[in-house]
Amino acid sequence: MPAYRALVVGRNFLLALDGKPRRHGFYQTVFVQSSDPAEAEAAALRAVKDDTELKRMAQNAAGGPPMLYVDALYELEGSDPLPETKGRTYYIDKSWWEFWK
Repeated sequence: MPAYRALVVGRNFLLALDGKPRRHGFYQTVFVQSSDPAEAEAAALRAVKDDTELKRMAQNAAGGPPMLYVDALYELEGSDPLPETKGRTYYIDKSWWEFWK
């Protein structure tokens, strides 16, 4: 079964990383095995959605749900075991009119 590396992007996550809740985004690399690229995208998104740490940290209300999407997907060569998926790179998610803050 082919293996894939997906770059998952999260947007509009209300997180209190520095003590006060602010909107954040993040990038996370996820490794999955799947029979085709469409299933690989779905599996990568599911892996991030099901992450208990992220669910615990997110403070979003129903009116401002977070978003996830796959930015890039690469099929891996070889049959090496998949690396463990861990860690995210967070950034403050500003709207276009907040560029000066």
